[in-house]
Amino acid sequence: MQLALAPLQTYTDYHFRNAHIAIFKGVDKFYAPYLKLNNDGTIKNAPKMDILPENNPQIDVIPQLMACSAQEFFTMADYIEELGYSELNWNMGCPYPMVTNRNLGAGILNKPSEIFHLFDTIFPKLTMGLGIKMRMGLENTSEILEILPQLNDYPITEIIIHARYAKQLYNGTCDHERFMECLSLTKHPLVYNGDITTKEEFDYLDGKFSSVQSWMIGRGAMSNPSLFEEIKFGTVDSGELYRSKLMQFSELLTTSLLDCNPDRGYALSKMKSYWEYLSESLSDGNQLYRKVKKAKDINELTNHLRYFLLD
Repeated sequence: MQLALAPLQTYTDYHFRNAHIAIFKGVDKFYAPYLKLNNDGTIKNAPKMDILPENNPQIDVIPQLMACSAQEFFTMADYIEELGYSELNWNMGCPYPMVTNRNLGAGILNKPSEIFHLFDTIFPKLTMGLGIKMRMGLENTSEILEILPQLNDYPITEIIIHARYAKQLYNGTCDHERFMECLSLTKHPLVYNGDITTKEEFDYLDGKFSSVQSWMIGRGAMSNPSLFEEIKFGTVDSGELYRSKLMQFSELLTTSLLDCNPDRGYALSKMKSYWEYLSESLSDGNQLYRKVKKAKDINELTNHLRYFLLD
């Protein structure tokens, strides 16, 4: 069994990844949020820094990019390869309209001829391994049925499928029956992604999709960063130990953010966004998050956390 942390834009950056691997166990592979381009065709700075090897010293990271042309693809792929990476992932799954309306992310999934034209242009020149992260379609989950069989013609390393269509965003339920259909349509390794928030949910899916060996978890791990070790090792920390680990995790995150950017307002804003998720795993999480939201300084936020988590 292989477990991977999903690339969640603005959340699972190197600050989060390094803090996670220091405190929690069970993640086999980390995927970095996608690289993207500025209007002038250069790569945006924050995602460039996110995948620098010195920022990921002990982590198996797969960089991700989002592109709608071969030129855009190679602008980012060349940079990734120059850093020493041998594999990358193409985001064909981002569901948000501001992305899909520009033919990016899942916006290309209802245009299979464009996907295959891009692949025909890119693969002959590509010297790295390439995997795909995708939704089951833009408008509905049946769109994947046309795409998957034709992907067998290309040397793709893996296909990560979030079992929704893009226009659902994160609403509604995953289409498990459609994912089951996908298993027989491809020769490539499939990775399941979508709504794994507890060990019980994982065990159900693991039983249903017995041939699947790799799994990706995103929002479930944001709410409960110990979820990977619960699934992999069957260990569930006591309430006191888990709260202590959350405190350590939060302090490592804060320190990393401040080391990168001394703007304490930036660190405060980021930590509030993290704790919107992290508070969900605690019985008193609503009360805690109300305090966190009102904090006017990073020290005040940290003091609130210590009071709730340790006292």
